[in-house]
Amino acid sequence: MHGRLPHVAFIFDLDGCVYRGNSVIEGAPEAIKALRSKGRKVLFLTNNSTKTPKQFVEKLAGMGIATDEREIMTSSIATARYLRTRSRKGGSCYVIGEDGLREALRSEGFELLDEDGAGDADYMVCGLDTKVTYEKLAAACHAIQRGAKFIATNADPNLPVEGGYLPGAGSIVRLIVEATRARPLIIGKPSPRIVRMALERLGTEPSETAMVGDTLGMDIKAGRAAGLFTILVLTGATTEAEAKTSRIKPDMVLDSVAALPPLI
Repeated sequence: MHGRLPHVAFIFDLDGCVYRGNSVIEGAPEAIKALRSKGRKVLFLTNNSTKTPKQFVEKLAGMGIATDEREIMTSSIATARYLRTRSRKGGSCYVIGEDGLREALRSEGFELLDEDGAGDADYMVCGLDTKVTYEKLAAACHAIQRGAKFIATNADPNLPVEGGYLPGAGSIVRLIVEATRARPLIIGKPSPRIVRMALERLGTEPSETAMVGDTLGMDIKAGRAAGLFTILVLTGATTEAEAKTSRIKPDMVLDSVAALPPLI
C-alpha cells in the first residue's frame, strides 16, 4: 500500500521496533515526536512482562522518547486486568515472573503465593523470569496439577537484544507445557485480547488505528486479528524475505519506524 495513512492512533511494539535491548532504533524518537506533532495518538504495547509501566517510561525517556504510564500497555497489566474481570473477588496466584508482573497482579487484588503454597493457587501465571529455577518450575507444575488455571503473559520464544536474542517468556511456558501437557491461556500478542485493551485505553476504533511491529507471528497477527491496519518494520525479528513468503501478510512493510512520518 502507498500514499497517506489516515489513522488517528498508532500502537507501537517496543523490542525490535522502537529499541533493541538498550539501544534505540535510529530515527525512532524523531518519528514518534513527529507523529505527535501531527495530532496522532501513540501507545506502546509490549509483551515484555518484566518491567512496570513506570520503568518503561524511564527507559524510553533515557532514549529521548517522552511518554507517560497511560501510554504503556504491558502483557503484565493486560494479564492482571483480564484475570480481575474473571475473578471479581480476586484470588491467589503462583507466579513465575518479575516485578512488572507481580506488581500488576497485586494492584488488582491478587494474593501471590510462594513455592510452598503453590498447590493452593487459583492461577499459575507465567511470564519472563530471568532468575527462573528448577524449584520455581516444579512449583508451577504442582500448581497446575492441583487445578490452578494456567495463564501465560505471552508466548514469545525469544527477546531481541543487541547482537542477537535471549530466551523469552514463551521458552519458559513451553517447558511447563511439556511437563504438564496443559495448554495455557495466552493474554499477550498474538492474542487480540491485549490489542482490544490498548484500543480501550486509546479510545479509538480498530479502523482508526495502526499496529506497528517487527514480528509477523506476534505483532502483525495480533493486529490483524483485532481488525487494525498493520505495519511491519524490518528492524527486529523479521527479514524482508520472510515477509514476502509468510502467510501472515502485513498491510505495509517499512525499513523502520523512521519512515512513518512522511506517510501521515
